Amino acid sequence: MPMDPLEKLAQQAPGLEFELPDGAPVIRLGLAATLYFKEGYTTAVKEKIIECFERFYEEFEAHLNWQVAGRPQKLSRQKFDKHRDAILSSGPNDQREWHISSARNQKEAGVYSLSLLTSFATHGDKDRSYLKLTLPWDYLNEPDGKKHFHEWLLFLVNKLAAESGYSGLACKLPYDFASYMPMEYQLAQQYSGLEVDTFAFSMGRELCSHIKGVNWYTVLGQTFVERLGGEETVRQAFAAHPDIKCINYDNGLIVRAGEYPELGAQEDGLPRVYVAVNRVVKPVRIPNPDQLHSYSPYGDCFDQESSARWYARFDEEQQERAIPEKIYAGQPCSHAGYWSTPASAESRQFFNKGEVMPNFEDSDWGATIWYWAGGDTDTTE
Repeated sequence: MPMDPLEKLAQQAPGLEFELPDGAPVIRLGLAATLYFKEGYTTAVKEKIIECFERFYEEFEAHLNWQVAGRPQKLSRQKFDKHRDAILSSGPNDQREWHISSARNQKEAGVYSLSLLTSFATHGDKDRSYLKLTLPWDYLNEPDGKKHFHEWLLFLVNKLAAESGYSGLACKLPYDFASYMPMEYQLAQQYSGLEVDTFAFSMGRELCSHIKGVNWYTVLGQTFVERLGGEETVRQAFAAHPDIKCINYDNGLIVRAGEYPELGAQEDGLPRVYVAVNRVVKPVRIPNPDQLHSYSPYGDCFDQESSARWYARFDEEQQERAIPEKIYAGQPCSHAGYWSTPASAESRQFFNKGEVMPNFEDSDWGATIWYWAGGDTDTTE
């Protein structure tokens, strides 16, 4: 009998959460919703943005500790109101950032957070504003938690007239996230359903005419729905999948893949409902995405090649040429190419087929498990 999805998440979540020796949380598994919308620089849209922040603050005030509002600072009602007023009085070419969180400072990961970055009027229709909601993954375990999260998503997409977006499980990193990108990279190799979303705030220009991809929820503005053949065509494409739901909102259609989000652990295979949604919406997915991470001196991160593979992870043609996802230390290499392991920083290296995969003893990570890191040609010579 299949395990209850929330019980399964409860078993998996500890493997995706990390703390420093002093107990400070630096990676947490979150339930995130990321949205892109037009004209965040106008007074009318700023007023709607403020409604989103007001609702979030009122509902989750007991959890909130800190904000970035021009500068990092402890959060209070007075400071919240001050930045609210600053946004409302700002000009169309004053880009505004706002981040409120349950973290105690910029070095901690806060699982309750709401983040904003507006676009400039001078960029017009060539950029999008960004808003991201994050809650703890186990918010789904609370009474009516799934229903309340769904209501939150509908509230946000309708309030902002979202053009595109996605929602599902994601790593929540600190505001100062640079040193933890390698951990996000390694976790994403293990869990296909884990959204890589660290640089979501910077993707507004990339996502003017395309969507990023699919997750538990995929938000399709009316323009994208029409490019896919219209609402009826989209709904008909999922007629054979009763666990995929299409939900109308004021500016388009939301597609929900399954009753609950999935991590897509390697041993479980790709979430079939995510693959089914991807099959339908792939024509509007960004064709030439930028890399998901910047360079990091702390270890392997997403480069251009591995980013392209991540975007295509639910593509069926990608699955047909799939390579074994992991090899334990002491086992022979199954496929010539580059492999990396979270057991050691900057571990990405080339192995020939048949080579024995090395072990890193005394690693804080635990067992040394090697993950495919791309490329079947040794370029080091």
